[in-house]
Amino acid sequence: MRILKTWATAFVAIAALAGCGREGGAAATDGEAKAVQVYEVPPAQLQSVQQALDMVLRVDEIGSVTSSGGRLVVLAPSSTQASIDKAIATLSSQQADAGPVGEAPLRLRFWLLAGSSGTGAPDPRLAPLKPALDEASKSLGLQGFTLQGFTDVLISPGKSFNSQAGNFLVDGIANRSTAGVMLSANIQVAQASGNWESLVRTEALLDPGQFLVLSTSTGPDGTMELVVAQAQLPAGKD
Repeated sequence: MRILKTWATAFVAIAALAGCGREGGAAATDGEAKAVQVYEVPPAQLQSVQQALDMVLRVDEIGSVTSSGGRLVVLAPSSTQASIDKAIATLSSQQADAGPVGEAPLRLRFWLLAGSSGTGAPDPRLAPLKPALDEASKSLGLQGFTLQGFTDVLISPGKSFNSQAGNFLVDGIANRSTAGVMLSANIQVAQASGNWESLVRTEALLDPGQFLVLSTSTGPDGTMELVVAQAQLPAGKD
């Protein structure tokens, strides 16, 4: 099954860094030597910038980031450092870290759907997803959707999570920022053989409450498969 990446274009820094990954960019190869670069970051943005960089560098397995003396120390392939510099500049221009709000628990919800070109009785369980599915119908020519899997998890921002329900497994990390919820996740489905196969590895920026189609791909039987995600904040934390 084809692995797809959906980059949140609204979050310019993460999109720029994602393009430096092993699948997204030819410059960063497995054999390329890594270099250490130190970056100055405004104190108010230090935590959020470090978290954003860590999400992308970790998921693409191209480097690491730590903080020392109020600066960020980035280990990554030399060819990616220019993009990292640009990403840090973009992130540093955002508003100051949200403080306690950024540490409030998040609920992440994921749906695995099968789309078809034929019409049928709508699944009432998918009624809340209608705006996102209507957009998918227009762009993909689909008329009906069937629920194949669902899982949700309550997480602490900045900490890894793992959530499985039946044949559907999601693991990754998410953080709260002034721009929304930054999600980095690997989504897998169980095959008839019992093996797990990666359906999508994604970085995305979610507006709280929004239903977002993270990926579309073609299943083994030719059926169009979609992954939809939603991030929910605690009451009063919008």
